[in-house]
Amino acid sequence: MSKSKLLFLKDLKKLDYQEIKLVAGLEIHQQLNTGKLFSKAPCKIVPNEELDKSIVRKLRFSKAEDGSVDKAAMHAFKQQNTYKYLYNDEIATLVDLDEEPPQAPNTQALHTAIQVGQMLNLQFLDTLTFMRKLIIDGSITTGFQRTALLGVGGEIETEHGIIPIYAMNLEEDSSRIISKSGKEHIYSLDRQGIPLIEITTGPTMHTPIAVQEVAYEIGNVLRSFSTTRRGLGTIRQDLNVSIGVGKRVEIKGAQNLELIPQVVIAEAKRQLIMNSIKEECEDRNITPQTLSDYELRDITSLFSNTQAKVIKEALEEKDSSVLAIKLFNMKGILGHEIQENYRFATEISNRNKKTFPSIKGLFHSDELPKYNITQEEVDSIYSTLTLDSSKDGFILIAHNTKTATESLQNIFEIIKDLIQGVQEEVRQVDPKGTITQFLRPMPGASRMYPETDIRTIPLNSLPLEELEHSLPEKYNDKIKRLEKEFELSKDEILSLLEKYEEQNISQLITQTHLRAKELYNFIITIPKDIKKRDNIEPVDFSYSLLQDLLKEISIKKLNTQTIRDIFISLYQKQLQEVDNLEHYLKEHNLITEQLSEEELRIEIKKIISNNLKAPFGALMGMCMKEFSKKADGKLISQILKEEMN
Repeated sequence: MSKSKLLFLKDLKKLDYQEIKLVAGLEIHQQLNTGKLFSKAPCKIVPNEELDKSIVRKLRFSKAEDGSVDKAAMHAFKQQNTYKYLYNDEIATLVDLDEEPPQAPNTQALHTAIQVGQMLNLQFLDTLTFMRKLIIDGSITTGFQRTALLGVGGEIETEHGIIPIYAMNLEEDSSRIISKSGKEHIYSLDRQGIPLIEITTGPTMHTPIAVQEVAYEIGNVLRSFSTTRRGLGTIRQDLNVSIGVGKRVEIKGAQNLELIPQVVIAEAKRQLIMNSIKEECEDRNITPQTLSDYELRDITSLFSNTQAKVIKEALEEKDSSVLAIKLFNMKGILGHEIQENYRFATEISNRNKKTFPSIKGLFHSDELPKYNITQEEVDSIYSTLTLDSSKDGFILIAHNTKTATESLQNIFEIIKDLIQGVQEEVRQVDPKGTITQFLRPMPGASRMYPETDIRTIPLNSLPLEELEHSLPEKYNDKIKRLEKEFELSKDEILSLLEKYEEQNISQLITQTHLRAKELYNFIITIPKDIKKRDNIEPVDFSYSLLQDLLKEISIKKLNTQTIRDIFISLYQKQLQEVDNLEHYLKEHNLITEQLSEEELRIEIKKIISNNLKAPFGALMGMCMKEFSKKADGKLISQILKEEMN
């Protein structure tokens, strides 16, 4: 027997990126905070409970001018899902519901996009023409996304040299997914229509860290603009990754900049392993042609006394059965790990669930006996299917007979594709890690067609020179300036700017006479401490509420414990706005009259005199218990030390 071609994750701990010919590119998507692109609705994400209206749609594809159908659109159409869209009158208009034509594109969004392009040295097109990009996966009510190519041929300077910008688009964002249950997918329309700048780099990055650093540099260009939205989900990075033996794979959902290198590494390993599976299958003479003798067997009788819960529950349903397919020579391949705790059979199952989401009982030979399926039952399956347990495999499904039959037929086609190695496709990354799952086939050119409801815009009709002369300060330059001006570290400045604009921070310092370090403490340190110590999720206060809070803190010289109590109260009620802060604080008994330094010293002297032999720690505990809400802890400690000497 020839040596196995299969690669294992444990053998791929360190990759030589030059040897494997790693190539990567980026697609950066940045939301703008200018109002929606084609309607008068605001760019605002609201809690799900505020979405009090809904519409329900089914979507179908349209053919391209040459009569062809886009593969990604056909894949979505075959799933026959129902899409429910939640909204309220504040965040959605008839445009968002696809009940009236779009309005002209938002001027501020258009101007911001042009200025971003100018910063990236983009070569603008003569006219701005919006196109319809066919998308029928339910993420947009119209079944297409409106997008316009602004220009090509830009560049950005990074530590890894000049990175070419292939293209830049201005488009509308899609709906926000709320839940998926079987064939029903529920979305919110608050995100749909928010302006989105899409920046596509050339495939010129050859190490995982280079991808991360280029994403960071492009992000800095976008952060230079006050009109770009901040916070999780407002900027998204899609990665295009390939290796010498693979094909281009687009990975969506890489929101965490810190995880980008690990995602690229994991994808490179996955492609290497998928290619090794292809080579192993060729060695075993497993090809789409040899798999063409499809045979499905009913093995329900083997499970008449089974203790396997999933199978028992499935067989209790009407017209259900246990069906199996033979997979000759596939022993050890179905259970082969292609990502961390993610196997070849997992990939098959996840792809199958795109079309058959109700399938629960899918089992394969490499994982059995397990799930209360006994060795005796496994032996019976091999015997009934006339398979060799030393080299063959099988997949079985327990479900409604019709669905199980169609599902196994689909699985057979999936396997025929997967044994040919890496597929050119779109995958979705787990937001908390680096595992990716199949999302859809790679879309083609046939999904684009002209938007007839929006006039083309000649670029010379826009104030290009005026916009170029009013370009904002570059983000990196701003950080360096603010480090000196505010006497804060780079990380502290970055944390503040993630929450509020520079002009707001400067205004707060002027209004409250607080130092920047004190402001950082209130905006960043205390919320982090509350999350860690009290396990309460902080809320980003509106600028007006933060203003009122800081004025109250400054005027009344509130101590740290009182400030924490106020923040906790607001966090627990998830309040970003309060109409009358003074009334709220009184109503919830959150402010205690503060002791002056002189009054505090007198009271501390009394505690010392009543506890003459007590050490500092004990006295400090008594003082904090008595005065924590009436004076700052640092002041209490300072006075106590002075009076004990």
